[in-house]
Amino acid sequence: MEETIRTDTLDLLRMGLSLRDGILHREGDLYMPEELELPEGIVGIDSACFRGSMTLRSVSLPESLTELGASAFEDCGALERVRIPSRIARLRKKTFSGCASLRSVVLPESVTSIGEWAFRGCTALEWAALPDSVTEICAEVFLACPRVTLLCSADSFAAAFAEKFGIRTCTAGTKMPGV
Repeated sequence: MEETIRTDTLDLLRMGLSLRDGILHREGDLYMPEELELPEGIVGIDSACFRGSMTLRSVSLPESLTELGASAFEDCGALERVRIPSRIARLRKKTFSGCASLRSVVLPESVTSIGEWAFRGCTALEWAALPDSVTEICAEVFLACPRVTLLCSADSFAAAFAEKFGIRTCTAGTKMPGV
């Protein structure tokens, strides 16, 4: 039986994490559950905080979160699901790079920028919903994501990006298989 662990009920130090001034930091080896729900009040996740966690399958990030550090979830090979809160403005370099089990991602309207290699090597990634608010996408953001289709508006920056780099798109009014 899978259990969702809420960090307000467990010992962050035992997990290899600490919380200082609202920022979640990595302090050593990670001991992650399969599912993790981070509590409200966390405003940032430090760079490489969860990098390399091979057990974390699902993470729910709090609405209070405004910053995701570079490589925050890089190489979390088992990560399938992540809920990105509505106050995140940008995904930094390698945020989800190497998350080979990640299947889909929905970026909130608050996101305007997607950093270099943010989803590189997410080989199971089938679709990414990008809002019209996205106006900056680094060229190799979906490198080695052979299955990805971008869900976006036909006249959006994301659609123009996809056309330039040969990435499939699915725009409003088009049926997306399996969605």
